Amino acid sequence: MGPKLETCGELLRPLRALMGLKQVALQRGHFADQVPYAAAGLLTELVFRGECRASDLAHHRVVDASVVSRQVAQLEQAELISRRPDPADRRVSLLRATPEGERAVAELERKKAEWIAGALGNWEDAEVRELTRLLGEAMDDIRRHTIDEGICHADPATREGTR
Repeated sequence: MGPKLETCGELLRPLRALMGLKQVALQRGHFADQVPYAAAGLLTELVFRGECRASDLAHHRVVDASVVSRQVAQLEQAELISRRPDPADRRVSLLRATPEGERAVAELERKKAEWIAGALGNWEDAEVRELTRLLGEAMDDIRRHTIDEGICHADPATREGTR
């Protein structure tokens, strides 16, 4: 049967608030020392996904290719990513994080974990683990539904990267 529409609407409120808090922290410079603010998410995804095409990043992030193109240019200029021709199609480039990009993401992730640990200082570790599990399962289902319904028009390589 699934959850009620009203219950899902209630879930949207804390999710929006959570995203808003992340944006506030990013804008205040809590995380982005050497990573361009707008491109931090793309660099992080590239580190975790591994080498891939810009079009795959755009599909996975559900953004226009022009957005990814601008962020890629920022990250290349900062020497946080590099590109090489795709051996399967030399007209296309494969992007990858440089060692400096990987270090920047590791530092960014550490700072975010510290920020969350401070904010959730009154929570028990088991509660945070349960929240992590539930959010992970929800995101897997939302991605699967979004891609399977054709909303992202993702190719099979992108689908693999979302699991």
